[in-house]
Amino acid sequence: MTHLDGAVLAAIRHHATAILPDLKPGDFVPGITLAELGLNSVDRSEVVTNVMDDLDVLVPITEFRQAMPVADLVDLFERYR
Repeated sequence: MTHLDGAVLAAIRHHATAILPDLKPGDFVPGITLAELGLNSVDRSEVVTNVMDDLDVLVPITEFRQAMPVADLVDLFERYR
C-alpha cells in the first residue's frame, strides 16, 4: 500500500521542489510521474539519488522504470527501507 503522507513522499517532494520551486505539495498525486511534473532525466536521477541518501537505502537502478508514477516510486522506496 502506498504511503502518500509518509517520509518517502516527503523526501521526493523536498528534492523535486528544490529543483523546481514552483511545484506545490498537491501536485504530487499518485498517478503523476516526475517527468509530468516537469523534471527532466537528470533532475529525476538527482531526486532519486538524494531520496536514497535521505532514507539511507540503496535501490538497484534496474528497479526503476521509465515514467514511473509517484505512487509506484514511493512503494519502491518503501520496499527497500
